[in-house]
Amino acid sequence: MGMTIEQALDYPGELVAIWDWGAREEKLLVCSIADGKLQVMASAEMTKAERERHAAQLAGNGVRQGATCGAAPFYWSKDGAFTVWSLTDTVVTSSGDTLQVAGGESVAKADAAGVVSFLDRASLGHRGVRVVTRRGETITIAEEEDPAAQLDPTYGIDNVQIDGAWAAFMGRDLAAWLGVPHTDQLP
Repeated sequence: MGMTIEQALDYPGELVAIWDWGAREEKLLVCSIADGKLQVMASAEMTKAERERHAAQLAGNGVRQGATCGAAPFYWSKDGAFTVWSLTDTVVTSSGDTLQVAGGESVAKADAAGVVSFLDRASLGHRGVRVVTRRGETITIAEEEDPAAQLDPTYGIDNVQIDGAWAAFMGRDLAAWLGVPHTDQLP
């Protein structure tokens, strides 16, 4: 990652600026997108004033902005289209008003009734984000099974709040993009 933010922003090709909500709101990652994969090119922590300046500069230069949360397994952007990237691939894209999940499922904005950030109480490491349709179907957008929950006997709700915060943030952003209510089942 030896680039500065400014050098990364001059990089040719498609870029996305990711704000890390887990560390502090002022941590910025500049990533390139190639073949559906995200690569972090530069990162920096900054003051609130620098964050505002960079956010305005990014918007002015047409660079999409998105989010992640700490060591989350996903990055996402609701800036224009809604997209979710895992650590290795693009897992959700949108075309117009339709979300398309890598597994083949899709849902139109008009068919969405709500978004749920879920936690499986039987396995605290299983959490994610689902869309509930008007017909009552659920479509999983992103989920993880964190092995730490099974391997660490002291793993509890406090750990879920830290490790699973990404699901709450992504769920909130997806609900806003879809224009539907968000239910956060994480503690």
